[in-house]
Amino acid sequence: MQWIEKMQTDRNKDWEMNVTFEGAPDTAKPPTFDKFTLFNDGVEKYAMEQTSVASSNLQNVAKLTVEKKMFAPCMVGSLESQFLKMQTQIKGAKRCLDIGTFTGMSAIAMAEGMPADGKVVTLEFYDDIAKAAQEAFDQSDVAKKIELRVAPATEEMKKLQQEGQKFDIIFIDADKENYVEYYNLAMDGLLADDGIILADNSMCALVYDSADMRSQKLHEFNQLVKNDKRVEQVMLTVREGITMIRKVL
Repeated sequence: MQWIEKMQTDRNKDWEMNVTFEGAPDTAKPPTFDKFTLFNDGVEKYAMEQTSVASSNLQNVAKLTVEKKMFAPCMVGSLESQFLKMQTQIKGAKRCLDIGTFTGMSAIAMAEGMPADGKVVTLEFYDDIAKAAQEAFDQSDVAKKIELRVAPATEEMKKLQQEGQKFDIIFIDADKENYVEYYNLAMDGLLADDGIILADNSMCALVYDSADMRSQKLHEFNQLVKNDKRVEQVMLTVREGITMIRKVL
């Protein structure tokens, strides 16, 4: 206690209460930041250094992405792939839906976290990107757990609904303009009653240029989830933000 009084009181004199007492009001626009990352330089590097090294499957995805000149920043990376793998393990998930395959890192990470009879259904719009992802899947040791569907995500999600498919985890990481539609489709029958939605890049509302419509669309998505009484959620400051959502049972 003496140490706290001596060392901490001054340093934290401007500290704001970190517990909420009522819901925040909606705002027309998100606040704007004057940078394109959420953290100070070096923070994510430090976090990665303390995180399990990416598996050979995921390292191969990274190499293929660079070799094929795909836009590497779209990969979820070491931090988020390990997060997805561990969430899948902790949840005991056997059915995952990956909305936005890119070159396959998120799908492989979830496949690594599930048992041998598990399945990841992953959706990709672009043929060339899907081809690269399938190559990565085929070269991995979890290929049998992954089903790649190449089609517009909304169209394929409606097909999955018609097929009566349910998912323990739904990972949303596709075009930000359509997050609201993906969320509504997920909630309208695709998400298992005890399942979770993980929405990637949810804090990019703060770091995209204010003229970028994705900032506004993500802000609208965030407020939709906040106001949806069917769910409870937490926005995590992992990389560019991941919102974890579950139904109120």
